[in-house]
Amino acid sequence: MPGRGKRKADPLAGSANGSVQKKTKSEGARADDVLRGVEEASSGDVANVVLRIHSGVVSAPSIIRRSVEAEVGRDALVETVAKHFSISKAQAELRYDDFPTTEAPNHQPLGSGCCHGIEEECNCPPAATFVIVCQGVWQSFAEQHGHGSEMQAMVEERRVVCWRDVLQLMYTPGLPEGKKLILRPRLFELVAGPQILSVVDEKEDVLDVVKIFGGEGPALMLRLSGRVMRVPCGSSRAYQVDVETIREAVKGLVVGTDEQLHHCLTQLQPLSLGALKSSLQKVIRFHAKDVLVEGKLIPAPVVAAASAALLFASKGGFSPELQLFTRGATAAFKRLAVILLEDAWIEEDNMASSLEGLLALGLVTQQMNDYEPSHHLIISSMRIAAKAAMSCSLIAWRKGKQGPSSIKVLECEARSFQTSAQLLRDLRSFAGDMQMFDQVSESSKSGKLEMLHAHGRPDIMPLCHIVDQHTFRGVGHVLGAGSGATFADRFHLLFDQCTGCNPRFSDLAGFESRPEVQRARFAQNCCLNFALQKPRNALPLISDGTPVSLELDTGVLAAGVGPISVHVNAGSKRKKELLVLLGLRCPEDEVVMLKPVRATRDLFGELTEKERADAVTLARSHSHRVVSPLLPSSKEAQFRDGMWEVDGCKWADLVSQGVKVKIPLVCPPRWCDDLLKNPSRVCDLLDDDGALEDALRSTGAGMIADSDKIVMCMTCSLPHGISLRAVALLRQQYACISMPTPSLQGGLVSDQLAAYDGDWKVYRLLALISRLVPAALRPTMPPNFQVVNSILLRVVEKWMMEGIQSRPADLHLPRSVGLETVGRWEEVQKCLEQVAELMEHQREAIHCMVQRDEDLKCGGHFLIMDTGHGKTVTALVYAFRWLCQHGQNVKRLVWITPHGTVENLVKQLRDTWRVKTHVVPRISSAKKPKSGERYDLVLKDFMVNVIHADHLRAAIDKGLAAEATSSFFVFDEVDEMYAPTLRTSAARRLCQLCPKFVAQTATPLRKNESQLLAWLADTCSFPVDKQNWLVAASGMVSMQLELGIAAREEDVLVPMVDDVRDHCRRIFNSRGAARWLEMAGLVQQHTDAAMIKVAVQAAEEDRSRHADGGVLLIADSRQHAEKLLKLSSAHLPSGDFASLEAPDAHRFAIVVVTKDKDRGYNSARRLGVMVTGAYAGNAASRHQIRGRLRRLGQKRKEVRFVTVCMENSILHLLHKRHSAVDTMNISLEQLGQRFSADVLKGLAGK
Repeated sequence: MPGRGKRKADPLAGSANGSVQKKTKSEGARADDVLRGVEEASSGDVANVVLRIHSGVVSAPSIIRRSVEAEVGRDALVETVAKHFSISKAQAELRYDDFPTTEAPNHQPLGSGCCHGIEEECNCPPAATFVIVCQGVWQSFAEQHGHGSEMQAMVEERRVVCWRDVLQLMYTPGLPEGKKLILRPRLFELVAGPQILSVVDEKEDVLDVVKIFGGEGPALMLRLSGRVMRVPCGSSRAYQVDVETIREAVKGLVVGTDEQLHHCLTQLQPLSLGALKSSLQKVIRFHAKDVLVEGKLIPAPVVAAASAALLFASKGGFSPELQLFTRGATAAFKRLAVILLEDAWIEEDNMASSLEGLLALGLVTQQMNDYEPSHHLIISSMRIAAKAAMSCSLIAWRKGKQGPSSIKVLECEARSFQTSAQLLRDLRSFAGDMQMFDQVSESSKSGKLEMLHAHGRPDIMPLCHIVDQHTFRGVGHVLGAGSGATFADRFHLLFDQCTGCNPRFSDLAGFESRPEVQRARFAQNCCLNFALQKPRNALPLISDGTPVSLELDTGVLAAGVGPISVHVNAGSKRKKELLVLLGLRCPEDEVVMLKPVRATRDLFGELTEKERADAVTLARSHSHRVVSPLLPSSKEAQFRDGMWEVDGCKWADLVSQGVKVKIPLVCPPRWCDDLLKNPSRVCDLLDDDGALEDALRSTGAGMIADSDKIVMCMTCSLPHGISLRAVALLRQQYACISMPTPSLQGGLVSDQLAAYDGDWKVYRLLALISRLVPAALRPTMPPNFQVVNSILLRVVEKWMMEGIQSRPADLHLPRSVGLETVGRWEEVQKCLEQVAELMEHQREAIHCMVQRDEDLKCGGHFLIMDTGHGKTVTALVYAFRWLCQHGQNVKRLVWITPHGTVENLVKQLRDTWRVKTHVVPRISSAKKPKSGERYDLVLKDFMVNVIHADHLRAAIDKGLAAEATSSFFVFDEVDEMYAPTLRTSAARRLCQLCPKFVAQTATPLRKNESQLLAWLADTCSFPVDKQNWLVAASGMVSMQLELGIAAREEDVLVPMVDDVRDHCRRIFNSRGAARWLEMAGLVQQHTDAAMIKVAVQAAEEDRSRHADGGVLLIADSRQHAEKLLKLSSAHLPSGDFASLEAPDAHRFAIVVVTKDKDRGYNSARRLGVMVTGAYAGNAASRHQIRGRLRRLGQKRKEVRFVTVCMENSILHLLHKRHSAVDTMNISLEQLGQRFSADVLKGLAGK
């Protein structure tokens, strides 16, 4: 029986008015119960996730039930059960006692049945299995680990799965990160799923779907989402499309032959769920008599009915915008209901109740994933779709669209509109749809609805009219010139001038002849051809082929082999698991490290020389599989005669020879000859729709003659920004090229980098190149391409770069200008080297970067140095040396730095290193910019231009992208530029456009390794993925300096008092995400006095040995800092963040700063102790703020880091977790070289 209507599964909580909220964590779940992820739990890790228990029992942890019973009392819980299920107290007693519980720990996954973790690979039978009704945010988690399609298939096929099946999609074996705790019982709540009723109270208001749609047969009485419904019993099998049902649906409405029906179904069959919904809506909205479907005219009502039929037969699809999986039947019912209000109202007596019935069925099919609509319901819905396509009426719900007539709305019909609005919110839809229903519902209360009517009807709607940005987001890339200057404009114009047009409120006379419609039709047809999977024109071969050679990067072998796992003897019959990485420059220079895990440890220092030697010996004693798109025919690597070989050939010989492939020649496009004669035509060529159409419709297994010359001609003649953006999109792509797509509003999509205005020209350039070299890349659904041959694509990338580099900057400047530029940089370098006395580790870092430039031909460098070890001067000296050698066309150095570091960076550049520095003003879009802001971008040549990282989003479109090709970039604290934001999008675009960059940080890993991959890939010339990213990381320029300064960590635990404990329990049992923040605030409030006591004592001790010493006291927020400053000032002289740079800074024994003051200043090194609480934050920030004390210039041999927190509190737990998450930053730093404290000799007094 589907669902027993239980509700929530968290601790039973008492509210202010004495009521009790019942949650799943305390009651458990059995077969057919429905569990929903609590959105605010665990930072949204289960948002929009819905599960249905298929078999077995999910037991709730007994400890939660006992604690809640102690808090609110057993009687209160029983009363809540009775109220929720509308049963007597005696019945509630029995049901409450029947809830399954277990003594298992809280962290065990739902239905695990054992105490093993996912990585232990046990075969224990699960205690319960379930079906994923909606995967929600889990879809994006699975995609991060390459399992997105498998997760989608699980949901579409309604597979019965257990906890292992889910968790294995949420992590990558061998790596420490992943979502392995997303099935904890506390993250889910039991929801009131469909409850089958045998008896219904006469007073109940029943939504009778059977009566609405008629028909005969058995029915179900359900309680669903707080209302009682009577629906037909479900079919025993899923609906299969057939011509007969469509014929029955349109009977008496329109005449359609079987041949038309077969043709229509055959052509529409390949469309996705979204495309079918669009087809249904656009056919009804456009109100044409016929639809032109691949050369045949089909009556519009038939196409509408066929679209609905295919929706009912669809398995469903996932909407990233809504984070919602929708079954095909649910989509059909819901979309048809939305269309009736938005696009075409059928003026029949029972239509308001039909609207209500459609949405009720949508809710039933959504929440009962095994409910299959009956044959009669499907035909009735298809008939409504056909009638809507014929209807000339429309409810005038839009503002400014008042109708000339109205229809009377009875009181019962008004109630149906109101119920429909509520049902749509239960179903979930886009905000605009729900607002429309609310508006119509409100208007219906007046007893009438104003109507609009079509005065004419278009004869034909081409099928391509179904294409718009809602389903085909890449259509904005295909639209040609005159379609809008931004993606937002393109989407608005496409909808307003084409796909949104409705003859019921617009005059469509001469519609197809309008220029804007013709532009739209071209782009729509291009997208539809891919959606319908139409065959392409195969280009004939005109010769056997021509040889093409690719120079191999020396790191290709290391990446192809990846980390090699070995086990070496560690004494006492123990084995130690180690990883061996082949060297990037020379594979025989292997790197050995411990396997990364979450527990904090030294991944290199714990290894003895014997263990390293044994690990290398073991790795060399076996052959290893080589997996690399650049070595497609290679099978294994083996160490022989002192060298690594690949399939019997020495790797050094392979690198020197390169990879050679023979590519056949195909016939060229018509525009090639003319382009070589007149290269300036290339800009016009990008606007040539005919050339683009030829490229998208062609496929081949070769390349044209002289393709290298034509590709170079194109990238040489186009603006640098377009050509470099195209090259950047090809770089590090070995399977597909996916250009970023904008959101529906033309802005940033949450799960990817930004699509920039003008990317449509880049798309057209890549499409034309695919016509020249179809064996390298092949267009798929815009704006994407399939990589056919990775080796050939790398060759094409090389041609494109040679074309870009063959054109001097600033349009053919004479060579003397380049020499003059180098001379200017040499002058700057001389000034710097007069004041910059480099230490050994800094000189070595610069040498490594220079060596990488020569050996690996990389686009940039990832520089890792701990805080206070001199990243700034290292990057500065390297930059100027590079500019003196290669900077003929580079005019400036641009330094991107985060919030809070600009002032100190500028001071250091100007005062310490005597470098001319320009702080780039913030670009404002306001009518009256504030002081220091400008409308335009101002950069200064032969200077360091410092830009606030948060200002990139505006600067990138105000000229910074255009200037990137003549700029050297330094991305300071690059770990703050990982997440998919506009800031990160801009930074990534700049690093792809510029000739050279340095990305630097002390903490390269923030949340997980996937955030690091993109930046790593831009510093390597071999394939980088999740399997070999540690190999790529070994190529970082990482210098770990042994400062000779010990760091002593201390914990001071404050006993928890009863008042705090009781208050925490009350907060814990309340609802909402804010409870955790409230609890943390309460605990911290009762810990502050202890923090002050510890800080005062530590400051007095430190100042007894160092006159200007003291304590850096860390606060959680500005308000917290003000409180701590007030408390500490009563004991010792205390100052705020500004006091660190004050002339009398030495006077302050305690300096109070907030936890976000973690970067960009050196003045705290006079202090010897840091005292902090346990605060929410990331490992990178904690590492950085410790570096304010433990850095170059610190006089003490030991600095102390004291954490004060309340024992057994939420903050104590937080502190324990913080102590176990910094491993990966340690490993990345330690991939570099170590330097002893000897380099610090002579620093005293400097």
